[in-house]
This record gives sequence, C-alpha cells and structure tokens, in this order.
Amino acid sequence: FDYLDGCDIHRAFSNLNYHFYQLLNSSLLLYKIKFNFISDDLFLNNYQHMKSINPHQIFSLNLSFELYIDKFLSPFNIDSSLDHLQSIYLLNIQPDTLLILLKNCIHLPRLISLNIVSVHQLIDLCQIYLLIFTLPKLKYLKIISHQFKTPVPLPFATDNQQLSMIEHLIIDYSITFSELAAILSYTPKVYHLKFWHQDLNYPI
Repeated sequence: FDYLDGCDIHRAFSNLNYHFYQLLNSSLLLYKIKFNFISDDLFLNNYQHMKSINPHQIFSLNLSFELYIDKFLSPFNIDSSLDHLQSIYLLNIQPDTLLILLKNCIHLPRLISLNIVSVHQLIDLCQIYLLIFTLPKLKYLKIISHQFKTPVPLPFATDNQQLSMIEHLIIDYSITFSELAAILSYTPKVYHLKFWHQDLNYPI
C-alpha cells in the first residue's frame, strides 16, 4: 500500500468484504492522498472516496493541479483532526489560497515537510515566511517560485519571537544575502541549506 494513492486503495478495496473494511479503517493504515487530475469527473470521483477516509489516517497531501486546489481546499478542513498528516506538496497554488492554508496548518501537530512550487508571483513573502515559521514541527521546507515580490521585507527575528524547527531548507528562487540572513535568523537549526543567489552588489 505504501506506493499507492490513498483514494485508489479505498476505491479498490472498500466494497470487497468486512475484513477489508476493517483493514481500510485501521489506525495502522495511513493514506497518501494525491490529486493531480485534469477533469472534473476524475476529481469528483476521487474526492468522494477521500471523504470516506478517516482524517486521522491521512499521512500526506499532494495537490498538483492548479484548477482543483481551491476546489479541494474549500470544503476540506485543515485542522487538528489531521493528526497524522506529515507532508504537504502544493503545485501552482494561488497566493491567496496559500496564505489561508498556511494559517490553518498551525493546527497540524505532526506536519514536518512542506513543498511549495509556484509559477505565480507570490507577493507577500514576509507574511508567507512568518506563517511558515509558526508551524511547530516543520523540519523540511522547499519553496520554488519564478517570481517573488516583497513590498515589506522580512524583519530579523527578535529575542521574544518563536523560532522555527526547520533543519532542511531549499529556497529555489532569486534571493539576496540580506533576505537570506533574515530567514536564517528564524531557523537556527538549519544544517542543510540550498538557495539561489542573485545580487549584483554581492557577486560570488
């Protein structure tokens, strides 16, 4: 089951017999949910199966098709009932939707991995990072974007601010050393760092 999508597992085995019904609802079975559909029918079919899955059994969410991310998140509650959710992958999420999602992720007690891939201009970089840094268990963060616009720069962390537990940080967009230093002031536990530097004032 480790390599199968959770909705596919539920569709294939939920109506076989009582033994499989018990297995599918066992707390020992955790589901990896992947939504990367290109049609409404496929999306709705899998969404119906996902609604039958106990939120406590969801291990990861992979939302990989822009048109359906909002449709998925609108009726789906990101809250403490997802107490085994450890990984979220987002492909081409709209900036406003991303901010709403990050605000709700604070309720996820085991979220350790967050991947954000966007072709949109993520405007409020400061708010995005400040929300990410409030996630209590996050260890891995990867952000890929073609465009970032920061009207207000991220301030350096102060002594009374919550610091992040992030250890593995990948920043795949153009960033200055000053911006990187501000990010690292919130992430003192980082031991693996990868970033894309482009600053004419500080050539490498």
